Amino acid sequence: MSSSTLALNLPKGIFVSGNGPAIVFLHSSLSSSRQWFPLVKQLDAHFTCINVDILGYGLADKVSDPENYSFDLEIARINQALDEVIGDASYHLVGHSCGGAIALKMAVEAPQRLLSLSLFEPVAFNLLPAGSDQRHVADEFAERVDLQDNYAAAEVFTDFWNMKGFFKSLPPKMQALMANDMPKVTLDFKGLVSPTYTLADVANIAAPTLFLSGKYSPQLSHSLAEQIIGSLPNVKSVEVDAGHMAPVSHGELVLPKIADFILQNAKNY
Repeated sequence: MSSSTLALNLPKGIFVSGNGPAIVFLHSSLSSSRQWFPLVKQLDAHFTCINVDILGYGLADKVSDPENYSFDLEIARINQALDEVIGDASYHLVGHSCGGAIALKMAVEAPQRLLSLSLFEPVAFNLLPAGSDQRHVADEFAERVDLQDNYAAAEVFTDFWNMKGFFKSLPPKMQALMANDMPKVTLDFKGLVSPTYTLADVANIAAPTLFLSGKYSPQLSHSLAEQIIGSLPNVKSVEVDAGHMAPVSHGELVLPKIADFILQNAKNY
């Protein structure tokens, strides 16, 4: 972190390191900015890395008004950090799962500011048509996770994105941490279905986009990926030999691809 960074007035849970064009990193649900630390280390020699703990995770504040939660709260906080760090300059944007959905909403709202967009299976459930089979699966999943028993909810959630039995295979300390964060996961689902933008709006994202997906991800992810990829006008699609949590579980397959993509597009500006 540069000495000038120490004077920044940043929201809690947003970390800045390096120098150069900015990159914003957004993690998945039940994770934190720590998931991107290895990628930040690859890039902060050439870029200003803005690594974000989404509200309710890591060192970020909890959501103060759950009844009125939406991704607008997340984006306002991220934009506050962007204003502080880079003003109105353009930036690269990286997001995974829920963080990918937030990144996609940011891209739709300010496409002119993007230098590049790197997404790993953004779960932008708002893009699934109401009444469709895929939307039914997403809504049913949200209902199954919305349980009073946080341990049971964490088991349903993590097993869906990984494999049956995954949660029980984790160390007890990790299970407890995940269970503790499940109330925010319920709010994340609220954020995922509330945006009103459409695939036609996604088509306005002209920035070079890398869309990564996992070969073994749930069918819901694959169906949504096909729709988003089909709408993006300047997209490179890559499948990796892993599942939905590949940025965490198989970083060696994912992180170098994102780093190379950003470096390549940085040369074009």
